[in-house]
Amino acid sequence: MKLNFRNKSFKISIILFLLALLLHSVVGTISLKSFFNLTALEIIFSGIFISIIISFSFDTLINTIAMIKKSFSDKIDYEGTIHKVHTLSIKIKREGVLSIQADIEKEENTFLRDAMILLNDYKKPDTMRDILIKDIESRRSNLYRPYHVLKMVAHIAPSFGLIGTLLGLVGLLSNIHEVNLIMSNMASALVSTLYGSLIANFIAVPLMGRLKEYIDKNILQYNIITEGILLIAQNDTARNVFDKMNVMLNENTRLTYPRKRLIERNDHDEEL
Repeated sequence: MKLNFRNKSFKISIILFLLALLLHSVVGTISLKSFFNLTALEIIFSGIFISIIISFSFDTLINTIAMIKKSFSDKIDYEGTIHKVHTLSIKIKREGVLSIQADIEKEENTFLRDAMILLNDYKKPDTMRDILIKDIESRRSNLYRPYHVLKMVAHIAPSFGLIGTLLGLVGLLSNIHEVNLIMSNMASALVSTLYGSLIANFIAVPLMGRLKEYIDKNILQYNIITEGILLIAQNDTARNVFDKMNVMLNENTRLTYPRKRLIERNDHDEEL
């Protein structure tokens, strides 16, 4: 049986297995009771939340949560996008650019819808290119805001862990003659640094990597749409529209030209 390394369930199984190994190593080193320290948790989480609330708007923080969720659930459909723009080029050649007005209203992809509106309103490809490039840059900036939130968390979490350690040491030295307080402050001091490192390296940094990949996929989709729409505006053939979008994909994921589609068969002679 051949393993499918791109399968989502396979990836989840690997992650769960590695988490089990990590948990086993932690439990083998210290008890779970020693691992939990309320004071250290208060210092770390209070510090992190105060910092990001001061630095970012609530809209950005809400958007960060939503985008993290989307990065796990949404799949960028390059195939559907390419076929949609390709079909659009055939329809415009056959019926004219005004025929896409009904398609504009139904389109759910906001970038493609905006590009179709430009195609319907403008005749100069250079003007459309400038607008679409500026639109991509604006969207890129918005997409990177959640990434910058996580980047800040990755930077400040170890720092607040160190602050917790220093406070624990101060408390330890201030109560050097009281055994119970010494043990309590020692635990807080040591665990604070551990919490900060775990939050930074096991939560923030991996999520940054996931968001970066999600952002890159969205930008690639925008560029594919831009290329296709501009070629349509230049009155290029549907075959060229398809091929020039298709070549932007990774070599292993490129599509086969849909020669047998009925909609193309009716226009085959016209394209030639």
